Amino acid sequence: MRRAALFLFGILVLGSGIALAAPGSITSVRRDVVVSQALPGRVVAVLADVRIAARVSGDVIVWGGNVSFAPGGSVAGDLFVFGGTIDGPSNAPPPVEGRVSTPGSLLHLYLSEMRRAPWEDGALGGSVLSGLHLLALSLWLAVALALLWLFASPLSRAAMFAEEDWSSALLAGALGVLTMFLAAGAALALLPSSLGIPIALASAAVAVVAKVFGMAALFLLVGQKLLKSVAPARRPAALAAGFALLAAVSLLPFVGALLWSVISIVAVGVALVSRFGTPRYRIAVP
Repeated sequence: MRRAALFLFGILVLGSGIALAAPGSITSVRRDVVVSQALPGRVVAVLADVRIAARVSGDVIVWGGNVSFAPGGSVAGDLFVFGGTIDGPSNAPPPVEGRVSTPGSLLHLYLSEMRRAPWEDGALGGSVLSGLHLLALSLWLAVALALLWLFASPLSRAAMFAEEDWSSALLAGALGVLTMFLAAGAALALLPSSLGIPIALASAAVAVVAKVFGMAALFLLVGQKLLKSVAPARRPAALAAGFALLAAVSLLPFVGALLWSVISIVAVGVALVSRFGTPRYRIAVP
């Protein structure tokens, strides 16, 4: 009962968007943290950067932010960084006595992808970037077609749901993404690292899988509208046509990134509310 109460309190703290200084520890959401005095507990930061200028006796867990060390800063416990970078003092190795783990940048990649199409410009340029654009386009279309081949009926049901009530899908997507990331932050803040990190990674993975499945369903829906056909034999052509249209829309200046973000949120909602295209069974009452 006590653990459940602490978990609910952690959800409220993380949703408030403020930084709290619990006895001996620091938990922060969307506010950068500077550790200037010796800290006996641990530091947990979500969507915020952490600057360590003194000794931290516990773990340092950062989700969606960067960690940097000033002279005199050190960590006696473990350092976990999701979706950010680690800068040691004067480019030296970070002074961490425990493990230094970066299990992946899933949150960073997902949030970046919510703001842009997967083939938009990155840090590279020239012919290399053009090749990556073509590769990303090919992979995105290949994954969508593979989902259609493996899960044709669930994708069709999900597309039908999106057509029936896209506004509910938008709301469900926004709430779903927010809930998954808050749950991940709460797990990192309140649970032991051995349990909190797998939960956080699982939450991010669910968000990514939901977006991929939902986007494939939206490609299919848009293509069916373009071809004016819902025939099973024409589903591959419909998916390709829908993909081509949404890809072109996402490349529009300024507006394209915004539209792609909205489409991504709707896609997550479509996957979650339709339960990944699970059929809805109805019981007939005589």
